[in-house]
Amino acid sequence: MRQTPLRRACLASAAFAVAMLALTATAVAQPTTDDSRATAYSGNVDINHKDACTVGGLTGTPIAPGQFTSTGGDGQYLDITGVPAGVKVTGIVVKGGNAYNVYLAGKLGGALPWLDLRSPLNNGGKVPQISHWYGCGIKDTTTTTTTTTTATSTSTSTVTHSSSPSSTTSTTATTTTTTSGEGASTTTTTQAFVPVADEGGLASTGFGSAWLLGLGAALVAAGAAVVLVLRRRRA
Repeated sequence: MRQTPLRRACLASAAFAVAMLALTATAVAQPTTDDSRATAYSGNVDINHKDACTVGGLTGTPIAPGQFTSTGGDGQYLDITGVPAGVKVTGIVVKGGNAYNVYLAGKLGGALPWLDLRSPLNNGGKVPQISHWYGCGIKDTTTTTTTTTTATSTSTSTVTHSSSPSSTTSTTATTTTTTSGEGASTTTTTQAFVPVADEGGLASTGFGSAWLLGLGAALVAAGAAVVLVLRRRRA
């Protein structure tokens, strides 16, 4: 069939229109975001969808917003300040307009809070209101080990007696207490010295000598009397 110039022009216009539609569809299919932590995707995803935690490289199972500690989420921005206990969060999905942002935990950083999470830009280049959001995570299998330290106490008593023949008897008592525990050791020593009064060099026998002195004096007096009598007789 012979093509006239008019027919060729119509075909060219149709091809151009198809190309423009393809470019427009491509532009709609590739939303943009002004948050470097997020990756934008077109369409809709919800916590109840079977692929809720498989989009954008996510793993795990869905986590409802109520299990997080957060503020916002009903306007343009969302702040997450706490995550569920016993769960390792793998990412957050924020939906708004005709697209949604996927925030992987690695790009959010390990430290909370995660601030100013948002949905992709709309066709006017603005951040739309958040329609819904949710998280994904896996059960934390980290094992916690608890170490118990037992304290041991040991007491040692030593008694030492020393005596001197001439004057002093002493008693020394030494008590040592040792307490051991993890990273600490305490030793306490107490000494007591007990002096004993001097009892003298010789023991007392209870023997008295006063009557011997009296007897001696009487004998001396008697002897003197005998000598005196003898002298008188001679005279």
